[in-house]
Amino acid sequence: MSSDLVGFQPGGRAPAPPPLDLVQDFVNTEIPEWARDDISTPDALGAWFRDRGLIDEEDDVDAETFVAARALRDLLRELALLNTLERSPDARTRADLDRIADAIDLRVRLDVGGTFVVDAGGRGGGRGLAAVLAHVLQAQALGTWPRLKACQHETCGWLFYDGSRNASSRWCSMSICGNRSKTAAYRRRMRAP
Repeated sequence: MSSDLVGFQPGGRAPAPPPLDLVQDFVNTEIPEWARDDISTPDALGAWFRDRGLIDEEDDVDAETFVAARALRDLLRELALLNTLERSPDARTRADLDRIADAIDLRVRLDVGGTFVVDAGGRGGGRGLAAVLAHVLQAQALGTWPRLKACQHETCGWLFYDGSRNASSRWCSMSICGNRSKTAAYRRRMRAP
């Protein structure tokens, strides 16, 4: 993400804990409401992966991996919104993830203690995408995945970590998007006959 937004979280929220922080940063490279995309080219995506140590310096991101990365980013935002709305993914969403997962190389291995570890395999940009998905799987195993949410305000979609006691947050910031949503709902009620 560009340097002026690194670590930024609306409403003063804490960023997601590892391993979700990487997933949160990946999805938040796009800010739809601002028409901003920090990985808008294969070279920018490659630089993002390299900055996080997900690919080697000599690795490139090809066009196919770039398209898969953007699809994965959209899908992860959709899944985080489902976390917000407390809904399960539909058949189309599951099929979309299957297509992306088929295109990259995730490996499972045993560590020295006998624990299964999901590892990013492959080469180049595909290894970067596999690492992002491996972080999602780790978060699911840790039980933190359901707390990674997407702001439900229709033009926002910012991923945030819901650290509230009852995990009921719906907006990236109550004072920004929460206020917009509640004001819009109030205006609709006032216009209704």
